[in-house]
Amino acid sequence: METTTFRLQDFEGPLDLLLFLIKRAEINIYDIPIAEITEQYLEFLRYAERVELDNLTDFYLMAATLLYMKSQMLLPQEHDEVDEDWEDPRKDLVEQLIEYQKYKKLSELMEKRWEEAENSPLSWFERRNGQPRLPFDEEPVLEEMDPWNLFKVFSHLMSRLSAGRLIDLSEDVTTSEKQALLLELLSQKDEFPFTDLITRPHSLLDLICAFLSVLESSRLKLIRVFQNRLFGDIIIRKREEGT
Repeated sequence: METTTFRLQDFEGPLDLLLFLIKRAEINIYDIPIAEITEQYLEFLRYAERVELDNLTDFYLMAATLLYMKSQMLLPQEHDEVDEDWEDPRKDLVEQLIEYQKYKKLSELMEKRWEEAENSPLSWFERRNGQPRLPFDEEPVLEEMDPWNLFKVFSHLMSRLSAGRLIDLSEDVTTSEKQALLLELLSQKDEFPFTDLITRPHSLLDLICAFLSVLESSRLKLIRVFQNRLFGDIIIRKREEGT
């Protein structure tokens, strides 16, 4: 039977590896058997090809964290009673994994749409009556993104898109230009999709400048940024006074 060989280079970091192991073992992410997943993680490190020292340090740091959690989970509870102040040592890890999984899915979808846009800019999203629509029938439920979460999405997306691609710094596009376009769009309507800021579908630099303008506008509290809970388009909305 043919098996697939994975290398540490195939993963973006220790959380990516851990999420892969959890999915492969079909483990409930909310109830991770720490002893089992720790053994799988350590076994993977033992047989994985070595990578750069800096990256390897991150993987071993996660291994140490897992071993610590494993020891905490094995501590006996006195008189078989649960301490009311006791907190599940897996709690922070589960939250990190869920958050990482969320932004990985979002960045993968954005990467897919970016690649589609190289052939057809309108394929990023469907348009009905001139308004952007998400590619599914149910009404979108929007969740607000703060600047930090938006930055993480952008960073994750860029780490995937920039691999093997060169940014043409001679292109005539700047963050100031995108900032001006953003303000112009807000003067015309209360909200619009992020894709309206993309004027050069084939330009990676155009995407970077557009994202930076959104990050800066969000930091300055000029706008509110939303995303569909099913990882749809990023929506930019004018911030009302007092919100």
